[in-house]
Amino acid sequence: MKKAFLLSALFCSACSLAPTYHRPEMALPVRFGEGIFAKAKPADELPRGAWWKTYEDPDLDLLEGKLSENQSLQAAISRLREAQSALAAQRATLFPSVGVNAASQKLNNSANRAYYFKGMPLRYSDNLLTADVSYEADVFGRLSNLVAASRAQAEASRSDLASLKLSLESELAADYFSLQALRAQRGYLKQLVEKEEESLQFTKALFRGGAAPEADLDQAEISLQSARQQEQDLGIQEAALVHAIALLLGKPASGFVVNTGNAVPEPRIFSAIPSTLLERRPDIASAERQVEAANYQIGVAKAAFFPQFNFSAAGGYESGQMGNLIAAPSELWALGASAAVIVFDAGLRNSLEEQAKARYQETVANYRQTVLNAFREVEDSLSSSHQLELEYAAQNNAVISAQKALEQAQFRYKGGMSPVQDLVSAQIQLLQNRSQFSALQGRRMTASVLLVKALGGSPEQGGIR
Repeated sequence: MKKAFLLSALFCSACSLAPTYHRPEMALPVRFGEGIFAKAKPADELPRGAWWKTYEDPDLDLLEGKLSENQSLQAAISRLREAQSALAAQRATLFPSVGVNAASQKLNNSANRAYYFKGMPLRYSDNLLTADVSYEADVFGRLSNLVAASRAQAEASRSDLASLKLSLESELAADYFSLQALRAQRGYLKQLVEKEEESLQFTKALFRGGAAPEADLDQAEISLQSARQQEQDLGIQEAALVHAIALLLGKPASGFVVNTGNAVPEPRIFSAIPSTLLERRPDIASAERQVEAANYQIGVAKAAFFPQFNFSAAGGYESGQMGNLIAAPSELWALGASAAVIVFDAGLRNSLEEQAKARYQETVANYRQTVLNAFREVEDSLSSSHQLELEYAAQNNAVISAQKALEQAQFRYKGGMSPVQDLVSAQIQLLQNRSQFSALQGRRMTASVLLVKALGGSPEQGGIR
């Protein structure tokens, strides 16, 4: 009878009470920009590679290579190791535990103790060498569901690490391109300040000669101070970006230097982007695996309503003399089995099951929100990129027109048909347009980087050209 009980418990081991897991369903739009939506599944393990290399900027490549020293990234790596260790520890509960005990002691008992009888030795030695085995039969899947939940949590931690890494890479690239464009813009503003100073001197000369009203002098002074203020403000922004990059690389901000190339690269524009690229987004994968972990926790909560079966065995030797410790008469052993179930807990287990179900519904809502947010970010990036391209074309035309106006002013000035002030004004107008053009180039590159981040990697790595 005992053997039949043991065998039935072992054969029924790992009968999971967790609901069959299915990825949460979502009603998604039919089209995504110009690409078609498709149901996504976690694909964050797909290689994203060094996506920033598509910009072909060696200074950016050098900075991205140092990102491993970021302290937030180091903390995320430690969290992943912690989750993997927790999974290994949980898996160990599926196997028997074995212990070995060795003891040797000399005892002196009281002659006045209870149950003492004449002739009983008061002083004696006791030597013990035993091994014991204990095992919990996973009859209702409590342990296996805990292992499955830990595995999902470890996978979620891996996805969280990938999400943080992609976020830091994109933040670094965006800061770099912003700094690159800002430095170009600041260079134009420095030239603008010089031209505004020339304009002010000409206006002062005209005012002293009675050829210009005082209002023109005031306006020239305002233009100069405004240009100086803009240039100084860009200096503050430049320092802040350098300090932000230093923080990303785990370096002190003091004395940190960032080299940037002179030429701002052109972002790649993709007219059709399939939504399957979103499968690579690690935050979506992490959210989905949190749902899976919560699903297994429901099985753990349900298993609490059923008996818990434990088996144990112990054996070894015990003797008062070391010389005959390992001998047949010194043998000892014990076998046992137990089953325990709670019969009254004032609704505790029901509450824990409802808590697990509520947690599952919470993770489902978080997953759906993550997916919706991912689509919003891609749509925002695509919309921004499209609008910025229109602005870029318009501003480029403005620069071309300003250049032509300067050429005409130079022609008229050399021919004596216009004063030098008209020439300086044309130079100022060109510098203003070039400054705005540089700022717009930085915004275009930032939008390009944000699109890569929103897609979970470079579109080129998804097969789109």
